[in-house]
Amino acid sequence: MERKRRLIAGVIAIILALLMIITLVLPAMAAENTDSAGQAGADTLNAVAVSSSSAENSAQTEAVSSSSSASESLMVSSGSGSQKKYGIYIDNINVTDMTRSQMKKAVEARMKELSDDVIVLYAGDNEVRTTAGALGLTYTNQEVIEEALSIGKKGNIFKRFLADRQLENNGPIVLDLNFAVSRSDVSAVLAKNADALNCSPQSNGVVLNADNTFTLTPGKTGVALNNKASVQKIMDYFTNDWHGGEGGITLSYSTTEYADQSAELSKITDLLGSATTGYQTGDTNHDTNVRLAAEHINGTVLYPGEEFSAEKVIGPTTKEYGFLPGDTYENGKVVESYGGGVCQTTTTLYDAVLAAELKVTERHNHSYLVSYVEPGFDASISEGLMDFCFENNTSAPIYIQAVTKNGYLTFNIYGEETRDSDRTVSFESRTLSTTDVETTYETDSSMPYGSITVSGGIQGVEAELYKEIYIGGQLNSEELVNRSSYAMMPLTYTIGTENADSETLQAIQAAIATGDLATIQTAVGNGSVVESDVIEN
Repeated sequence: MERKRRLIAGVIAIILALLMIITLVLPAMAAENTDSAGQAGADTLNAVAVSSSSAENSAQTEAVSSSSSASESLMVSSGSGSQKKYGIYIDNINVTDMTRSQMKKAVEARMKELSDDVIVLYAGDNEVRTTAGALGLTYTNQEVIEEALSIGKKGNIFKRFLADRQLENNGPIVLDLNFAVSRSDVSAVLAKNADALNCSPQSNGVVLNADNTFTLTPGKTGVALNNKASVQKIMDYFTNDWHGGEGGITLSYSTTEYADQSAELSKITDLLGSATTGYQTGDTNHDTNVRLAAEHINGTVLYPGEEFSAEKVIGPTTKEYGFLPGDTYENGKVVESYGGGVCQTTTTLYDAVLAAELKVTERHNHSYLVSYVEPGFDASISEGLMDFCFENNTSAPIYIQAVTKNGYLTFNIYGEETRDSDRTVSFESRTLSTTDVETTYETDSSMPYGSITVSGGIQGVEAELYKEIYIGGQLNSEELVNRSSYAMMPLTYTIGTENADSETLQAIQAAIATGDLATIQTAVGNGSVVESDVIEN
């Protein structure tokens, strides 16, 4: 009997010990989520538990009304059978009491919000700001809503118990949105911003200060983007690293170092040559074209042996580039065309180049004399036909400054002065022959009857330009710089004949044949003469 009692006591002790072990082990198993059976059956064990502080931050998102149907809301069953509500989140959205449709709308709103987040793309010192939406932001785990709905509602009592215990011990469950972007959208963003992300190496530059001293500016390393690798880096960033908010991605690129020209540029210290012309004519378009062309040239740096082309530097003198219609010479007449006035800019630069004694490689005189310089001092250009070019034939870089102020245009050419201090140069225009102005008369049926305008009247000239070289103030030698031929432009009277009958036209032609202006005026009813403004190109 004693033996039987001992046996019973031993069994009871074993049972009590097992109960104690179960009491200790079971909560740990639930908290650590290591039970393989619970892993297979309860979706809650696939969720990420967050700390209480994280849950409080996430809970700032406004909860949707708890009037959802019990069958679709996130109600986690406790072991006792009573219903308890715990925090279940998709990203930062508290979806605890939401129905399926409410969750879907909330997630869509969250994605729209995230699409506005700024993403900065870096390539060396270059950067471009875009948005997650422009890169085609989306999320790949579309099943997240069903996963949220299933937490605590699937599996046997033990599996639901594990989900309940995880919520109770570790706080809210957060289901992440798995972000991704569109490869085609990313490629399109890189293509659109190629000019901003890629750049050629730029050597040092110089800035002319107000006191006519120079400051060196730093060079810039060239950047060449690796588009394929950059696309993949952006996609990997959103898949693995981005969780919302402003982001930054360093793209894949190669670099090319710039040539350090600081030693050469530091030689630019001296004024080599300067020239000024007055350009303010009262014609706004003409004056605008002069200033705009000068702005294009201003700041040009030319290294030894390099050639300057006015046509290339100024660029197309068209409406698209800001130039305006202005008067110019064409076929013996003054006509209006875009860029009229630009030749005054190149003429002024030509005179500064002469003073600096740089090598002129292409220069053309105007068809007719211009009023702002003497014969031989002008330099005409015409897109595709005539250019003004010169070469930096010195041993140091030169810097070209253009100044427009108070109706005057000035070009200053800076570099390193190596000419003898007692040597100076001047330039003289010498007229070889002239052609007197002729007078002509013509009719124009598009002008009001009786009106008379006069234009032209420019003398023809053959001229030579000489460079005179002085040593110690005494003329030492002279050189022929150019020979220029300017045609004579007739003084032309144009008589308006709009709506004139044949008899009247015959009378006007008879008056024109006399070559007498007073007779012509009488024929058209004493029409007054209006002088046309002539503004040379």
